[in-house]
Amino acid sequence: MAETCHVPDIGRLPDLGPRVSGLVAQRRADVENAKKKRSGGSLTGAIGEAAKTVGFRAALYNHFAEKGRPGVIADIQGASPFTKVTRARLDVSDLAQDFHDAGAVCVSACQDRRLYRGSLADFGAARAADLPILANDLVVDLYQVIEARYAGADAVLLIAGVLGAALSDFVSRAESVMLDALVEVRSQGELALALDAGANLIAVNARDLETMEVDPSVFEALLPKIPPDRALAVAAGGLASLADVETVAALGAKAVRIGSALMAAPDPYVRLHEILGTEPDDLVED
Repeated sequence: MAETCHVPDIGRLPDLGPRVSGLVAQRRADVENAKKKRSGGSLTGAIGEAAKTVGFRAALYNHFAEKGRPGVIADIQGASPFTKVTRARLDVSDLAQDFHDAGAVCVSACQDRRLYRGSLADFGAARAADLPILANDLVVDLYQVIEARYAGADAVLLIAGVLGAALSDFVSRAESVMLDALVEVRSQGELALALDAGANLIAVNARDLETMEVDPSVFEALLPKIPPDRALAVAAGGLASLADVETVAALGAKAVRIGSALMAAPDPYVRLHEILGTEPDDLVED
């Protein structure tokens, strides 16, 4: 398979808005610069020496099967192009360990510095918590899938509305290097596209990537339509409380992805406990 695959005309799906189109163009330019420093072929060759991936989807599936409630994917990011939240101080290793201790099933890390204030080194730092890692990136080129695998990710985020008809190529490429693909959707058309691409891990994102506004009705419209025998349903976007988690669980979510609520908190460890309805051990009175 070719090492690059640019975003095609997404046809029956809505056109990308000006803001997201600008972000896509910016990320493409950054990827082209990265290729000049290290080719896709060189990265692909180095994967053979990389550590084996651990099951990202399997961890979420097993948690739900054992606990009967959604497992948390906790985002670690200094910034995001899709929220207004930034975090001045970001110790990836400490945060990953805090999220592990608070009950997260998986974490995310970001390889892009400009949009997410991340780096390839963040994956090694997050690995210290011994949790499966999602590469949280605006993926526009197959190079990024290989880069994520090389960095130490166990899964990669693919946005159906950005990749359009090329989505199946990206899902296949991820599978070829033993990465799980978390495919994000926001509409009926995008959900159909994800299922046609063979996605078995589908996230419904209630946040509009263009306006950054959250619309919970997106959960209501799409989560019940994800066939449980074909894909594990994940809810993402604007989740900030135990009530939110319980609401999406009732709609069919088997996992949740939480980012801005944690990154905006003074103490993300305590905040995750609050969202899970648990209490930090060090705050429990004898």
